[in-house]
Amino acid sequence: MKCFRKELVLIFIQTVFIVSVVLFSVIPFSCKATEQGIEIIGGDYENPCLKNISVLDNKTVKLEFSDSVSIRNAVVSPFMQNISDSQEHSIGFQLSPSLAAACGEYGTIESSHQISEDGKEITFILENETQVGLKYEIFGTVEDKIGNSLTFCVPFIGFNPSVPKMIITEAQIKYAKATVSGNVLYRTEFIELMALEDGNLAGIEIISACDGEKGKFVLPAVDVKKGEIILVHPRTKETGCINEDGDDLNLATAPFSKDGVRDLWAENENSHYNDSTDVIYLLNTVNNSVIDGFVYAAENITEFKTEVSEAVDLLFNEGILGSKEISNAVCSKGVSPLKSLNRTNTAEINAKIMNDEEIDLPIVFDASNWVVRSVSPGEI
Repeated sequence: MKCFRKELVLIFIQTVFIVSVVLFSVIPFSCKATEQGIEIIGGDYENPCLKNISVLDNKTVKLEFSDSVSIRNAVVSPFMQNISDSQEHSIGFQLSPSLAAACGEYGTIESSHQISEDGKEITFILENETQVGLKYEIFGTVEDKIGNSLTFCVPFIGFNPSVPKMIITEAQIKYAKATVSGNVLYRTEFIELMALEDGNLAGIEIISACDGEKGKFVLPAVDVKKGEIILVHPRTKETGCINEDGDDLNLATAPFSKDGVRDLWAENENSHYNDSTDVIYLLNTVNNSVIDGFVYAAENITEFKTEVSEAVDLLFNEGILGSKEISNAVCSKGVSPLKSLNRTNTAEINAKIMNDEEIDLPIVFDASNWVVRSVSPGEI
């Protein structure tokens, strides 16, 4: 009996030892040798994440990470259209400029970097100034204190020191295909903007809460004058959808374009903006601030969807909205392919800025200044 008990004890000890070894081998501990012995650092096997990229000025770019990191390597280089953003080139044909730069195949942009005290921010200081509106990218690898690494390649736009204040003056949120005199016409969505001061459009994005990040419109690096009207068309459906990013403002001939007014078109054929309830706003990506925005809602809704509610919170926190209540939204009842949402005080604001009168900015959204009326692109 005693021998049997001894065998059971031995089996138990062996089992405990084996289980302990197995557990120790799979539990994510990390350690390092110190003068005092072995120090357990932690059990985190998750890679650090890149949370944000900010262009601080024409020579400085900041990256923000989820954890404290050190930089293993990094290069800054120009972004090349149809190469840097091409899946085909990335897989089998040609490296992006940053990857090529890392391999010594492409000229880099000389830079140095600084890491914040907590290790969560890396600031790149470029030797030469970036050009307004041009695209660049940073390729690099960082690692946290236990060796988890992240390799990234992120684009950024050359710093724009003169992003103008702007307002949204009209929004056509409906789309229609019509036949007129035997010809098929596509009446597509558009957003009408007015510049409140001279500046350059680089760094401004038009964002819809319902469309999300993928549906945003990135404005090009175009100089505009105070009082200038810009028509932004988020989809292209026929001939005549010509970008007027130069001096000739009479190139576009598609429906809802207008001679003498700058028309800008997206290379996209999908629908944009919700037909009844949405938030549309202008984002200044240079400093991540909201320039202007408005909210519209169907007559019978009592609660915003999550994505709309989040955008409402953003505009409220930025001082664009005075209230987050649905009752503060423009009623979208009556909007059609030939009727749009219009700001009624546009001419008044235009007269003030052209007379150099001071205007409190941002202009707080007021639903009473918006109505549904006949579509009038390029007219104030």
